[in-house]
Amino acid sequence: MTIPLLDYQHTGAEFLAARERAGLFDEPGVGKTAQAIAACDRIGAQRILVVCPAAVKQVWVGEFKKFSPVQRKVLKANGIHELNSWLRGKADVLIASYEMASKWVKHINDLYDVLILDEAHYVKTHNTQRTRAMLGTQCDGAKGLGLYASHVWFLTGTPAANDPTDVWPFLRFVGGTNLTLPTFTTRYFKSWNGTFSARQEPRKEMVGELRALIERHSLRRTKEQAGLNLPPIWLTTQTVDGDTEEILSLLREHPGLEEAIVTAVEQGGLSFLDAQHISTLRRLVGEAKAPAYLALLLEELRGGLEKVVVMGVHTRALMALSEGLERAGVRSVSITGATSEPQRVAAVEEFQNDPACKVFIGNVRAAGTGLTLTAAAEIVMFESSWTPAENAQALMRVHRIGQTRTVRGRFISLANSIDEVVVETVARKTSSISQIGVDYNAVPE
Repeated sequence: MTIPLLDYQHTGAEFLAARERAGLFDEPGVGKTAQAIAACDRIGAQRILVVCPAAVKQVWVGEFKKFSPVQRKVLKANGIHELNSWLRGKADVLIASYEMASKWVKHINDLYDVLILDEAHYVKTHNTQRTRAMLGTQCDGAKGLGLYASHVWFLTGTPAANDPTDVWPFLRFVGGTNLTLPTFTTRYFKSWNGTFSARQEPRKEMVGELRALIERHSLRRTKEQAGLNLPPIWLTTQTVDGDTEEILSLLREHPGLEEAIVTAVEQGGLSFLDAQHISTLRRLVGEAKAPAYLALLLEELRGGLEKVVVMGVHTRALMALSEGLERAGVRSVSITGATSEPQRVAAVEEFQNDPACKVFIGNVRAAGTGLTLTAAAEIVMFESSWTPAENAQALMRVHRIGQTRTVRGRFISLANSIDEVVVETVARKTSSISQIGVDYNAVPE
């Protein structure tokens, strides 16, 4: 028996079904997957290609069974064998990761019904191999997988994750603009250049026009607009102690680094944060926080905390938490970038269904999208992404359909270190995106 759609989901499905090229940008947790599957049913689609992050391929397999009464053979792609089966008509639906599908452009040269790009912010950067493989070299469809699909639908809750100009590949592909990226940027944005960062801000006089362009080709509803009436989510910051000597030593080696990081995070110059010494600093901060947060977590669990989701960035720090929990006799599951797909599925099922499994530990990128972790009403950003939209996505693993309790989200910072300032800044920006449903954060007033 399939699960019936809610009223707003029928609206979303009809919106997609009526358009050959469109975006469904509902807030995370509103149920975009179900709407896209229902839209496939409405247009009678049989040959469907779903491209998504590797972590959620199995989720899509289950969603077709839950939300569609149409009997389709669904294949999860592990390699070229599944692609060939789909191309030969031995399967109706093929579900592939972005990494895998990016290699298949030369193999697909025949028409098919629907291409669904799940977590479509993965194709926000116009000149990456992934974006070119999906949307074409100029994001106009030419030489991309989207060229052969009768319908191409973009699904994401964060259409502009880092920079407002991230909306250009989508608008270019769906026919919202024929401007090149430089011309588009000049028309709608003005550049702000600082000492350590640069970003684009919408021109006030062009905001209305840009909003109209986006809204003409996409649909976005917050949870409140969808009428879900989920319990509230409260975001706070909490400080823990730790050994900061290595951190202070690194900062002394790079004068001005602390101010540069805060400026870059505040103003959006995220490319600066890729520097090697920044990566080293982040790793040191995570490792310094781990023992103190572990002690706090164990105290809270002994005090009655039922289940908690802990998100971080660095594997060594996350594994320190996992190993510490194991030594204390606390059952936990983990998902990092190295976790296999069957292990991911098993980890989520165990956390969701086994009362004895108390802690879910996840990498923000590997576990921050596509998963439902509503068995917990507590989520901790032990280490947060410096991209607010990624944090908002991670928080939505808990605050989504199926959640019946008030959710508390905490950002953990390291006392007496730059981490305190950075975490406060990131938490504030995340809250502004995710209270949690800013309308088209791509074009703020």
